[in-house]
Amino acid sequence: MTNQQELELYQIKMLFNQPAAAAFPEWLQPRQTKAVQHFHQSLPQYQPTPLLTLPRLAAEGGVQAVLIKNEAERFGLNAFKALGSSWAIARLLAERLGLNPETVCLADLTQPEIQSRLAAEKITFCTATDGNHGRGVAWTASLLNCPCHIYLPAGAEPERVQAIAQLGAEVITTELSYDDTAALAREQANTHGWLLVQDTTLPGYTEIPKLIIQGYSTMATEIMAQLQQQELPTPTHIFLQAGVGSMAGGMLAFLAQAMAQSAQPHPKFIILEPKQVNCCYLAAQSGNPAASVPGVQQTIMAGLNCGTPCSVVMPLLQAQADCFMACPDFVAAHGMRLANSTQAAPFISGESGAVALGAIDLLLQRPEMAQARQILNINTNSVMLGINTEGAMAPSVWQKIVKEGACPLP
Repeated sequence: MTNQQELELYQIKMLFNQPAAAAFPEWLQPRQTKAVQHFHQSLPQYQPTPLLTLPRLAAEGGVQAVLIKNEAERFGLNAFKALGSSWAIARLLAERLGLNPETVCLADLTQPEIQSRLAAEKITFCTATDGNHGRGVAWTASLLNCPCHIYLPAGAEPERVQAIAQLGAEVITTELSYDDTAALAREQANTHGWLLVQDTTLPGYTEIPKLIIQGYSTMATEIMAQLQQQELPTPTHIFLQAGVGSMAGGMLAFLAQAMAQSAQPHPKFIILEPKQVNCCYLAAQSGNPAASVPGVQQTIMAGLNCGTPCSVVMPLLQAQADCFMACPDFVAAHGMRLANSTQAAPFISGESGAVALGAIDLLLQRPEMAQARQILNINTNSVMLGINTEGAMAPSVWQKIVKEGACPLP
């Protein structure tokens, strides 16, 4: 990328970019997502997750509005990830079993004759995960009565492991990094003939990650409808978490196009990562979409602890994101406490989910962040939108941070 500016303010590394206008790929076009919503609406417990307004934080930060999409209520699974994995699995099975992928729903996949074929063909799913994606795969597999095997990297929280196992999956914890665990899952899938449902790209493996990213479009569709229904102002700044960047890239594409179709102003997109493992930041900085952070890294943001960007969306983020923020753990911890103390609508936010709210609040209120506010053109008319991507996936960690004050602001 050209015209970059890099700053470190309040221990947060920030890479500012001048986005370039570019066409979105065919697989991210809005017409591709109608079937996604049709399928998701057929799943048990489906309902749009809330779009929260936080007026006190907006007033304190001197902006028009602060909005949070609360994915902690998605499907009773405490995270958004099942949107992607369920759609990818549905499409895989529809194509394999001769069902119409444009109209496939859960009832199609659970009819007796289809269930008999799944059993006869020994359909089994496999993935690597930091927690939330694996839980989504395990949940979808349980709806279809199919076995699955979930691999987790070193340092996986026992509570995340248990939550996946409770859905009937075989869970294997490793001593490997996330990237190496993903490679191991692929190897095991190839060896045993399992279907790999991985949410990041691997060499020669891109089509299923694309389907997973398409699945996230339901969040964008709901947000656009809720803005209208709740008579809320259009977001001017959108904060998106990135592990490998799949959700961030997909949501940037879906929201930018939806707003363009509605003749609404193009928002600024800010990409959030842990400072310890900021592969998308490094890729954008270097111009190398395959830049990676090697080895096993430690961060409380377990769901974002990924070393290599997703190759099918990283070029999009490089071209069209306005800012990359590499956040110390205290940013996420601040967001967790803030969510729990919000007077208008307190909610539970986990470590990876809370970094959006933490970043928004610190960006608005810390005097050290004044230069960043100026570069991003944040003013009294600004509308900040973040996504709480998960609730308390590790309740003991949430307790230590929110109730006991661990990981305080410097």
